[in-house]
Amino acid sequence: MNSQTNKFIERIGKDERVIAVALFGSSLKGIGRDIDVCVFLGKDYSNLEMSRIKLDFLKNAGKNIDVQIFQQLPVYIKVRVLKEGKILFCNNEDELYEIAFSTIKEFGFFKKAYEMYLNEVENGQKKSIV
Repeated sequence: MNSQTNKFIERIGKDERVIAVALFGSSLKGIGRDIDVCVFLGKDYSNLEMSRIKLDFLKNAGKNIDVQIFQQLPVYIKVRVLKEGKILFCNNEDELYEIAFSTIKEFGFFKKAYEMYLNEVENGQKKSIV
């Protein structure tokens, strides 16, 4: 990561709404053109509030930084962030673990349908919905 990215991450880490920040995606492998940053927010915000917070962060991000709010991601991406992501800092470890636990629980309900979908895509099968 460059100094601009480090300054950006340090700045959002000081925001009282943020409980943790993680790096994820291809930038972890050093092959991406952009840097994917995932922000974990504390408390329950509405989708509109989270979108406003994201836009606020993006205003201060460099052009190669992509910011995502963890709570707005699809569940299968949330699981990938938790499995493959690198937590850069955490302001509240207990709250982060609670978010991780509820995400894993949510994915448990979704996993079978998700795996069936992936299997059908892999096999090129199409089923009629009628």
